[in-house]
Amino acid sequence: MAYTGSTAAILSNYDEVLKTYYLPAIQEQLNQDTILSDLIDTNETDVSGKNATIECHYGRTKGFGARLESDTLPDADYQKFKTATVPMRYNYGRVTFSGPTIAATRDEKGAYARVMDTEIRGVTNDLMKDINRQLWGCGYGMLGHCVAADTTAIELAKKYRGNTWGDGFGTTFGGKYFEENAGGNVVVIASFSSAAATDFAIDTTDIAVTAVTVGTSTDVLTNTTPGQSTAEGDFLVRPSAVRTVLHTSDAGYARKEMVGLRGIVTNEDLDVIPLYDATNSFGSGLPTADGLQGLAVGTYTWWKAQVDTHPSGRYAGQRALSFELMQKMFDKVELKAGKGYGPDLIITSHAMRREYLNLCQTDRRSVNTMTLDGGWEALDYNGVPLTVDFDAIDGEIYFLTTKDLNIYRMSDYDWMSKDGAVLSRIAEYDAYEAVLFRYAELGTKRRNSSGVLCDLAYTATN
Repeated sequence: MAYTGSTAAILSNYDEVLKTYYLPAIQEQLNQDTILSDLIDTNETDVSGKNATIECHYGRTKGFGARLESDTLPDADYQKFKTATVPMRYNYGRVTFSGPTIAATRDEKGAYARVMDTEIRGVTNDLMKDINRQLWGCGYGMLGHCVAADTTAIELAKKYRGNTWGDGFGTTFGGKYFEENAGGNVVVIASFSSAAATDFAIDTTDIAVTAVTVGTSTDVLTNTTPGQSTAEGDFLVRPSAVRTVLHTSDAGYARKEMVGLRGIVTNEDLDVIPLYDATNSFGSGLPTADGLQGLAVGTYTWWKAQVDTHPSGRYAGQRALSFELMQKMFDKVELKAGKGYGPDLIITSHAMRREYLNLCQTDRRSVNTMTLDGGWEALDYNGVPLTVDFDAIDGEIYFLTTKDLNIYRMSDYDWMSKDGAVLSRIAEYDAYEAVLFRYAELGTKRRNSSGVLCDLAYTATN
């Protein structure tokens, strides 16, 4: 691939950190928290080849029972197991440097940030941050939902309920995944049509997002790609992060990203989470059900998490948070997981934490705090930490048994260096590149030991 200065840290792109013009240090302006990924244990031992294999214990033996002295003994039976498969997902971060840039920023006398150090640290933080976002999704790469057709701007829904075009997963995001880097984001459009031969289509034309206008019910992204239009129900993904799906495609073919909590802590298959229509009713999904880890809920009815929705259905209404709702979900998870085993983590968004604190204040309850591994601060709920994550979904609170959730890895974060060096020269150019990678996937060995409290009302910050 040819070296292009427009996408690399050449001198003209790196002027802002040079000593001549700016402050004696670069001030960090981005939220680098990756709370969820830090709190989920990592498991490397179960990965064999390209997949992790999990034996799910779902049924007890029936070979027991009370009898009279002269009765025949119970018929023998066996424990019930089903194999689930966790396929690896591959994430990469790539940086390039020109020779003159490296020379100009080789020490503190030349610049207040060394280009290689800054770019390598930056791409590492950015990839970790993006993986944390993936850990809240369902594998389909959704960054935001379009609510209107437009050719000059992209209007994204940001409410849990009452959006002008339907409600569902992704409608709470607004433009939050673009605000920190407006001017540096490139996305493509994904759309779904159950009536066409192509069920899940990706428009491969890159759209440059140069600004974000924050609103109350929607955020608007400036679209600088002439003639590139969005339609109601389209959603945005990063280029090449999702594949087009035909009627003949295998289950899960579209997904390239890691599966997250939205795909695991639910009672439905993965394909029906992002694919729904403007009437707020879920579509039928793809021709072949995309079951989590290869197990479709229609066949394996025990393969479901604990889900508490509005009486009218998920996204069909909202209700006020209450201690009773929280305790009911806590109890549901504890009854499945076992007392003292789960739940061991409650995690939600900042908006929902405010609702909880307001509830405690109204009820005049004191709230204790606790410190988690890694230094994260949390509230105490029944002796279990309640904490927040930037990427969490507004309107929902997750009750997790993290001992049953693992990030299965073939490889942790590492640099491509099989040729003996992290930095490789780009042929025919005075330039170098480095590629960071991670081969991993989030999986569960026991889906019903976690739960989610949905459809909760909240007050947004803007």
